[in-house]
Amino acid sequence: MSMKRFSRNFLPVFLLMLTAPLAGVQAAEGEFLYSAGQLACVTGGNASVQAPSYLDCLRIGPIRVGDTLRTVSMKFGKARQTVNRGPVTERVYPISLNIPAGQPVPYWVIGFEGQRVVFIQISGNMPVEQYALSSIRVGDTESKLLQQFGPAEVTRPVPQIGAVMWGYKPYPVTFEIKNGRVFSMRVSEAIGK
Repeated sequence: MSMKRFSRNFLPVFLLMLTAPLAGVQAAEGEFLYSAGQLACVTGGNASVQAPSYLDCLRIGPIRVGDTLRTVSMKFGKARQTVNRGPVTERVYPISLNIPAGQPVPYWVIGFEGQRVVFIQISGNMPVEQYALSSIRVGDTESKLLQQFGPAEVTRPVPQIGAVMWGYKPYPVTFEIKNGRVFSMRVSEAIGK
């Protein structure tokens, strides 16, 4: 068989093999997706050359890393609490749900450097349906997280709340798992921020 004929016959089969693992897996643009043993950010191909290729996936609900304080204030109003930690100001926004008296309220913690969002975290013991990070919500099961993100690259205990943190290096994304469910999720501008 000539090389030309081999490549003409082999190339379409090879390309079909490459796309086969993605069959049946759905991900919207701007979401992380675990497929064929790899975690990746699904983008529309318009990512800036200067920005990390995963920047479009660093969002929870309506807020993304890089948004402004003005944008966040328009969506959530005034922060309930503000804490300064060096150059980062953390603002806490409770999430209004129909919660029985005495139950802890889910909440956002959003970090700003100046007027710019550098991290977003949402935490709580109750499911928060309206806010997702790549189809994962607070209250989702560990198995759903594994299906969307795959196994964690790094894990470590969080004894203060009886949870385990799962990290997805090289992506600046973490989840805290408590009693088999997502208790908290966080995206940040860079790992360690």
